[in-house]
Amino acid sequence: MDSDRRRYPRLPMEVEVELHCPGQPVRLVRTDDLSHGGISLVLDHADRPPLGTWVKVRVVGMLGEGETPPLVDGLVVRHVGEGLAIQFADDPTL
Repeated sequence: MDSDRRRYPRLPMEVEVELHCPGQPVRLVRTDDLSHGGISLVLDHADRPPLGTWVKVRVVGMLGEGETPPLVDGLVVRHVGEGLAIQFADDPTL
């Protein structure tokens, strides 16, 4: 999708996150970018969950005030280049 047609602006951001996929151990992966509606993760082709899979993601570490980051539900909506795109479950377009 063309960047100027996106619902939410994307921010390039590289942080480590936990990826929770059904029936698999938790994996640590890196983000490529982030928006209000979703996140792009860098993963090998063989490790990508199928399109339509519900997953959970959580930032590794503590937040600014020492809080544990939330575990956020999302849907795998796209396989891209070297990773995948996850749309957050609270995005009203789902």
